[in-house]
Amino acid sequence: MIILNRPEKILAGLLAGAVTAILTVFIALSVFNYPSADDFCIAASARDLGFFKALVFWYAHWSGRYTLHSVWTLILTPQDIFQIYRITPIVLLVLTWLSFSFLIARITQGRLSTGFSLLLGGVGAVLFIAGIPDVAQTFYWMGGSITYQLANILLLFLLGLLVWRETTAKDHWLQTLIFWLASFLAAAIIGANEVSLSLTLVILGCGTFYTLRARKDSRLFWIGLLVIASGVAIISLLAPGNIQRQASIDSAHDSMLRPGPWLAAVLYLPWVALRILYWLSNLGLWVSAFILLVTTFNIAKTRLYVQGTFRKGFLIFPAIWISLIFALSAIGFLINRYPLPERAESVVYLLFLLGWYPSFIILGHFLVRDRIQCDGRRLILPAAALLLINLAGTPNVFEAYKDMYRGYRYSQEMQKRLDTIQAAKNQGVTDMVVASLSHPPRTLFATDIATDPHNFRNECTRAYYQFKSIRLGDTVSPY
Repeated sequence: MIILNRPEKILAGLLAGAVTAILTVFIALSVFNYPSADDFCIAASARDLGFFKALVFWYAHWSGRYTLHSVWTLILTPQDIFQIYRITPIVLLVLTWLSFSFLIARITQGRLSTGFSLLLGGVGAVLFIAGIPDVAQTFYWMGGSITYQLANILLLFLLGLLVWRETTAKDHWLQTLIFWLASFLAAAIIGANEVSLSLTLVILGCGTFYTLRARKDSRLFWIGLLVIASGVAIISLLAPGNIQRQASIDSAHDSMLRPGPWLAAVLYLPWVALRILYWLSNLGLWVSAFILLVTTFNIAKTRLYVQGTFRKGFLIFPAIWISLIFALSAIGFLINRYPLPERAESVVYLLFLLGWYPSFIILGHFLVRDRIQCDGRRLILPAAALLLINLAGTPNVFEAYKDMYRGYRYSQEMQKRLDTIQAAKNQGVTDMVVASLSHPPRTLFATDIATDPHNFRNECTRAYYQFKSIRLGDTVSPY
C-alpha cells in the first residue's frame, strides 16, 4: 500500500475534489441533451418493427455493428426517447471512470486501496475527456457514444480482465469466469465498430503470440479468446448491410470535394503526426507520467533490468504502440480518403493514452538508466499540484463549464421546437418547418437537420414524427 504524508493527503483530497467537480459538470450537462440524426431512424424502426425485426433490418441494410444496433434499439424502444436519452451520457461518464479504476486496480494488484484506485481512475477519465477531439460525439450524441465510447469502456474492462488472468487469478473457477466474461466483452467490442474491432483483434493476437512463445499456462485461454473474437468479427464484417452502407457512402462522396488517393496518402503521415503532437501538448500527460515513473522506480528496476543492464527487448512495446496508432488512423484514409471521424478518433486516443504510460517508463529507463534517482518523491508534490491545475484548465473542461449556460438556452430552444412539432401534428400538418438553433453548445451539439428536406438527418426525423417532410427555417433570435 502507498502511504501518503500529510501534505500529500491534502493534495490528494484536492485532486479528488477537482476530478469530482469536473465529472459533475459533464454529468450535469446531460440534463440539456437531445437526440438527433440517426437516433430518430433507430427509434422509428424500433417502434415500427419491434426489437428483433429492427436488428435484422439494420444488419441486412446498414452494417454488421450488431452491438451498436442492439443497445441503440433497446434504449430507444420507448415511445418518448427524450427522457431516456439524457440518462445515456450519465451512464457512459460513470462507466468511463469505473472502467479506468478497474484497470488500474488490476494492474496494481492490490497495492492501492479502493479509494485511491477510484481517484486515479477519475484522473484517467478526465485526461481521456480532455484529449478526445469532440466531446459531443463521444458522450452526448448516442449515434457516436454507443458506437465508440461504449466500445472504449468495454475495452478497458476487457484489459482489466486480461491483466487479472495473467497476474493474480489463480483459482480455476475464477479463470473460467474471466474467460467467459472476456469472451462476451470481446464479442461486444467487435460488434460496436470497425476501429475497435481491429484494435481488439490486434491485442488478442499479440497476447496469444506472447503466451505461445513463452509457453505460459494461459495460452489456451488466449487462443480461445482469439478464436471467438475472429468468429464474431467475420459475422460483423460479412453483414449484407456493410455493402449497402459503403455504396451509400460512396454515392454521397461523389458530390463532395475530397482529395485524390495520392494526395490523401501524402496527407496521412503529417495528419497522424500532428494529432500525436497535439495530444502530447497536454502537460497533464507529462506530469502524470513523471509521477508514475518515480513511484514505480523500484518495481521497474526488477522488471526492466537484468543484472543492472536494461533489457532492450522491452522497446518493442513503444514500437508496436506507435505503429498501431498509425495503423488505426489509416483506416479513415483507406476508406474515405479522410481522417477518421472525430468520434472514431476517441478509440485511437484511448490507445494513445493506454500506451503512453508504459512507453514513457520504458523509454525513460532506456534513455537515462542509472541516472534516474529513487529520491524523486520530493518532486511528486509539486508535480501533483501542477497536474491538479492542468486537469481543471483543459479546453474541453472549460468549454463544458461555459456550456452550462449555453446548454440551458439550447434546451429551451429544443423544447420550443418539440412544442411546435406537437402542435403541428395536432393540426394535421404534413410538411413541417422548424426554427434553426442559435449558438448551440459545442459540448452537447453534434448535428441537426438541414434546410434540404431530403437530407438523411431530415429523413430520420421525418420518419420518427411521421411527417411528409421536415426542414429548417429561419434562425431564432438569441435571448
